[in-house]
Amino acid sequence: MSVRFYFVRHGQSTANLKNEYYNDREAGLTDLGRIQAAKVGCDLKKLGKDFKIIFCSPYRRAVETCKIALERADLDCSLVIEDEQITERKFDGLIGKRATKKQNRMLYYYGSDQAEKDGVETLEALEQRARSFINKVVQNYPDSDILIFSHGAFGLAFRAAIEGRPESGNLFDLNLLKNGEIAIFEVR
Repeated sequence: MSVRFYFVRHGQSTANLKNEYYNDREAGLTDLGRIQAAKVGCDLKKLGKDFKIIFCSPYRRAVETCKIALERADLDCSLVIEDEQITERKFDGLIGKRATKKQNRMLYYYGSDQAEKDGVETLEALEQRARSFINKVVQNYPDSDILIFSHGAFGLAFRAAIEGRPESGNLFDLNLLKNGEIAIFEVR
């Protein structure tokens, strides 16, 4: 028995276009993001899967992506459950500050204490949140196909929870999903 997760990163949002940290819960999709969401729907339709349940982050960009994709794929919207556990990484301590490459690199390195210094959710906490979600789903929906609409950093932690952390210690070495991309993971 196994659970197959079809993990979708939301389409491009206004939050993706900014080079600063801010409370982005209400950031919606751009025009390109809506096109990407429609393509996800076409891709899901081609897969022809019978999803047992669909989980979606309650952040606006994920909800919009989910709605557009499910409509395009002719999938049942009544299967959608919004789940706070699959939201984006919490960057609370950096809200309003500009993002730098060096700081971002340190925030995604397991050996760094940068996240704690900056008041950001640690990678360990993010990965534990992903692992807890995975365990809950595997326990409640064994031998199922599960669709998830979530975010980039959570997607990295999700991958690390299933496949293991990268040898380099940098979470970004695990292939960040592009906006509107689907990744398939299997847990046995």
